[in-house]
Amino acid sequence: MADERQAAAAKIELDAVTKRFGDVTAVDAIRLAIPRGELCVLVGTSGCGKSTTLRMINRLIEHTAGQIRIDGQQIRDFDEQRLRRRIGYAIQSTGLFPHWTVARNIGLVPRLLRWPASRIAARVSELLALLGLDESEFAGKYPHQLSGGQAQRIGVARALAADPEVLLMDEPFGALDPITRESLQDELLRLQSRLHKTIVFVTHDMDEALKLADRIVVMDAGRIVQQGSAEALLQAPADAFVESLLGGRDRGLKHAALTRVAERMRPLSDAQRGDQALETLSVAADDSLRQALSLMLWHGVDSLLVNDVEGQMVGSLSLRDVVVARGANS
Repeated sequence: MADERQAAAAKIELDAVTKRFGDVTAVDAIRLAIPRGELCVLVGTSGCGKSTTLRMINRLIEHTAGQIRIDGQQIRDFDEQRLRRRIGYAIQSTGLFPHWTVARNIGLVPRLLRWPASRIAARVSELLALLGLDESEFAGKYPHQLSGGQAQRIGVARALAADPEVLLMDEPFGALDPITRESLQDELLRLQSRLHKTIVFVTHDMDEALKLADRIVVMDAGRIVQQGSAEALLQAPADAFVESLLGGRDRGLKHAALTRVAERMRPLSDAQRGDQALETLSVAADDSLRQALSLMLWHGVDSLLVNDVEGQMVGSLSLRDVVVARGANS
């Protein structure tokens, strides 16, 4: 299974890559290696070069200097159109053709690759099911008949249609309302846990980056100022700019959003097992410490019961458990 997962993804390397538009340097000699199967998020303020970096990978924008390699081969050695057909691309506006049905939109790249009609139809069915969209309801619809979240799902399905090694996503959820956006972030994480693609994801939203990324790459003025896991960035931001992106004084809450209740909960005491008054105040073991803290503040309590996925009580969580790391509790 591991070998199959590796084969379905590709390694991306950017070696001293620069992009100039006339006298303006949009991307300045950046170096970045993205391993197979990693979800790498480029984050920064508007104009920092993150979208330009993304579009250089599939040659929508040609780099001025340096090398970009996919699995060790320079992208300029590939035929431009063939390169783009092996790289999925999802954008904020979805880019769906308004006069084509959902099924035809999803099947675009497989048709260009001359897949048999039966194989295309099977792939469309597979992707609609994977994204939780009923084929009988959605395959024949047109983009204007879809909600924003549904259209974005179709955009992701189209990007995945030819089973690409690399998936590029440029602010794909940026125009959606917060509830739909969170739902699609969860959907992407679920898909990635199954598909293990190499994903480069651009966002200006640090909360989105913290939630999604295996690794976060912070860009400013065309340069990479820090990269690492969400945990690493929160623990030690490289400078004041990175710290401000991470929320400044809110860093503690953002860190709490990354930590699961299961990591801090304690076994139930006999007294807690018999305390019926607490039964309605519970949190799931898979919820975040931030969610648990919010519940405590709202109800004015300093402890909660913890339930597993089947709703069984498996532990308790106190305010002290939330604010003090387990290693410091002894």
